[in-house]
Amino acid sequence: MLQTLADNGFIKKDIIESCLECLLAREAKMTTAMGGGFGLPHATIPKLTKPCFLLARSPQGIDCEAVDGKLVNLFFLILTPPDQTQLHLQTLATVAKFFNRRGIKSKLLQAAGTPEILALLQTP
Repeated sequence: MLQTLADNGFIKKDIIESCLECLLAREAKMTTAMGGGFGLPHATIPKLTKPCFLLARSPQGIDCEAVDGKLVNLFFLILTPPDQTQLHLQTLATVAKFFNRRGIKSKLLQAAGTPEILALLQTP
C-alpha cells in the first residue's frame, strides 16, 4: 500500500520506511484488524506534509490477527501529519462508521473497478 502511494506521488519515497515503522508500532499496541474482514491501519507520520488515505482489496484475504480471527479483505489506510490529530480521529470515526454499514464490505469486494468503488464510497 505504501509503495502504491509513493508510486502515484501521494507520499515521498524517502518516507516509506518511516511510514512502515509508524504503522508497525501502532499495530504492536493493538491490532487494527477490526473484524469482519476489515482492517483500518493508521498512524501519524513525521515528515508527512498532508493526509493520505488508501482503500485496498485482497480477495484472498490476509491474516492480520483480527479480533475475530478472520482474514482481512478490505483495508483503509490512514496516514496523517503529526499536527493533524483532530483530522486523524475524525477520519477514523467516519471510516469505521461507513464500514459498519450493512453489505458495504461485500459490495466493495465485488465491485468491478475504481469507478464502481468510488460510487460506493460516495453513497450516503
